[in-house]
Amino acid sequence: MSTLTSIQIQALVRDLDQSMRRHKKLRERDPAAWKLKLMEENAVLVEQFPTIFDMHLEGKLDETFFYMLQMKRKMENGELTEDQASIAVGQKLFNKYVAPVVEKQPAPPTLSYSDYYKQFKV
Repeated sequence: MSTLTSIQIQALVRDLDQSMRRHKKLRERDPAAWKLKLMEENAVLVEQFPTIFDMHLEGKLDETFFYMLQMKRKMENGELTEDQASIAVGQKLFNKYVAPVVEKQPAPPTLSYSDYYKQFKV
């Protein structure tokens, strides 16, 4: 299995977006057949990144996904080491999930996957 770049991973997810739109009516008629069709059309994503595939189908990808891709891109460009990126991602996850519980505060708002992309539409 080859290691994919952050841009390649993002492209695979965008391909899944297209599949989801293309087969929207199948989802309404037969959700199981819909998922199988998406798995067939997006085999690389399913095989190499099954969690990303599943999270996207469930509508659970959010801006955290893009932050992780950004950190991967910075590692690819030599701007960060793997340790530095890991610390940054860990801190972001801590701030999102742990700190609000410890501080008894509401979790900070997070942009959904679709809202994240809406920022860039002209």
